[in-house]
Amino acid sequence: MTVLATAAVPRTIGRYRIDGLLGEGAMAVVYAGYDPGIQRQVAIKCLHRHVADDAAYRRRFLAEARAAGHLMHPNIVTIFDAGETEDGRSYIAMERLDGETLASRVASEGLPPLPLVIELASQMAAALDYAHSQGVIHHDIKPENIMLAEGWHYAKLSDFGIAGRRGARTVSDAVGGTPAYMALERLRGEPDDARSDLFSLGVVLHWLITGKLPWRETADVPRLIRERQRSPRPAIEPLDPATPSMLVSIVRTLLAPTADARYQSGAEVVDDLRQARREYERLHEKPIANRIISLRLRWAAALGATLCLVLLVGLAVIYAKQSSAVTGLALDFGSSLGRIVAGEASENLLLGDQAATRALVQDIAKNRQIRYLAVADHLGEVVASTQPGDVGRPLVMPTGQKYLPRADGIDSYRSQVAGGDEMLLFDVPIRYQAKLVGDLRLGISEAPLHTAQRTTLGVILAVLLVTLVAVVGAAYWLFRRPLVLLQMLSDALLRVGRGDFHHRIRLVRRDELGQLFAAFNLMNSALQARQQNEAGPSTAPRIAMDNASQPTRIIQPPDAGQNVLEE
Repeated sequence: MTVLATAAVPRTIGRYRIDGLLGEGAMAVVYAGYDPGIQRQVAIKCLHRHVADDAAYRRRFLAEARAAGHLMHPNIVTIFDAGETEDGRSYIAMERLDGETLASRVASEGLPPLPLVIELASQMAAALDYAHSQGVIHHDIKPENIMLAEGWHYAKLSDFGIAGRRGARTVSDAVGGTPAYMALERLRGEPDDARSDLFSLGVVLHWLITGKLPWRETADVPRLIRERQRSPRPAIEPLDPATPSMLVSIVRTLLAPTADARYQSGAEVVDDLRQARREYERLHEKPIANRIISLRLRWAAALGATLCLVLLVGLAVIYAKQSSAVTGLALDFGSSLGRIVAGEASENLLLGDQAATRALVQDIAKNRQIRYLAVADHLGEVVASTQPGDVGRPLVMPTGQKYLPRADGIDSYRSQVAGGDEMLLFDVPIRYQAKLVGDLRLGISEAPLHTAQRTTLGVILAVLLVTLVAVVGAAYWLFRRPLVLLQMLSDALLRVGRGDFHHRIRLVRRDELGQLFAAFNLMNSALQARQQNEAGPSTAPRIAMDNASQPTRIIQPPDAGQNVLEE
């Protein structure tokens, strides 16, 4: 509060020293006081002489001290003391704040931004919820009775001059308040409760987001009642296009014509205002979509999937060709070895030298790659084998064979011998010159073949993974630049959506994005020109607002007369 210099300021009131004048109205004056006993600055509200002579109003004035004196809340101005001056004028001593009223701040600086509106409304709703829980109803919520401190961020509810206890008034009693902010049931003189205060808070909130009072201001209370009845739900047209729908719904509920349709407590208002704040923050940060999958990820994933598919097909073909080539080498090796062994064994079979044949088989079997070797005579009876149990038995075909391509009359296939592991088998005819003297069966291990195939597959997969990571990583990094430009365009469009037609994108590019930026600038120039043409040269820069400063009045119900006193 600013101290005003005046010559009519008394030196003391009660035990308080008077340092100056803080404000003055038709009913009372507020002094800047100082309590020397506890060295504390206070604000002293003292009735004017002509008002103090009215015993009824003096009792209403002291009701502020009785109703609010025990309220201790961070958003309610604290009442310290009450008494009468030597000349019989009632006064109350209250907390003195370094600030101004909401009405005067808006008049000098304009309406606050939405986050501050939500915060101030939350503080007032919390204060009312506390007061109502203590059985105190304010009855005069309006911008002039909301004190601001610390700029816009801290508000306190003041002036409980017409406050009362719940249920303390009868229907026939006169009522006090500011008609533009009073609920319909209170204007009619009907029984009211804490929900009437919440209606008044709705009027204040409506004024803060629209700059207008819900109904046209008039000193004619019956006319105001008739207008309320004709239009019980006023239009709510926020000045800020980014106003959350939740906040509009809160105002609509607070201004409901019947108390049962309003919020039933200040705590409910606080809860919904908290949701409105979250909605505003969500819309303010990402107003188009809350959860999106970035194009950067989409493009990188699409490129990665396409590249992976192409590489898999190509590498599968390579693997198939490589496996075929390795298998071919194994077949050539087995066929060549079989022919060599057959050549060595042919003379022994022709001479019937079984001992020499067995020695040859044992010597050849020392090769680790040879898993099976058997030599049969021209009758098909095994005369030497790496498995002794086969000697003297016919050389029969193993079961489950899988034939491979033939090479020079040699049968090649995969199968098992005597329950062993699967191997490559080669049936080679043994000839001495042109005469068939026997048969040879050679089995070689597939382990080297499988090792070669696994190595090839591992290399292929490693190449696939490295290539995929390199290409997708490079694409993800390269896509960053166009997304930055798209974000720039998105931010510019949001500024247009909030009414900023002066914004231009200054970045010059010689590509499709450059054409898009140029189109945006052209659009915004056209919108700016249209706005100027519609507004005309005489439009004031500040938004026109309804005057929120209106006097508190003591009125009678419509059938009992009109207002008696004004403050």
